[in-house]
Amino acid sequence: MINVQQNIAALASSEDVVLNALRVAVMRKLGSAGRRAPAIEDSSNLLEVGVVDSQGLLDLILEVEEVCGLMFDPGRINFEDGVTLRALALAFA
Repeated sequence: MINVQQNIAALASSEDVVLNALRVAVMRKLGSAGRRAPAIEDSSNLLEVGVVDSQGLLDLILEVEEVCGLMFDPGRINFEDGVTLRALALAFA
């Protein structure tokens, strides 16, 4: 039982780490483009609000993979439902 709880805590913790890395990467990307950061919620569709395009999304994914040491699994996200910070974070394994 303890191992299950530890695994759940570790997963939640890694999701938070990835989520923070995504937030930092988005803010840096916007800052380097000279853009003011719009209010971005974890549930904001990054493509719809114009935060990233397809190349920017790839850049974010690669940066987070490098920073966090986790691989992005595109099978764990439904791009049709929208690309949010939360959905992206859940797709890292």
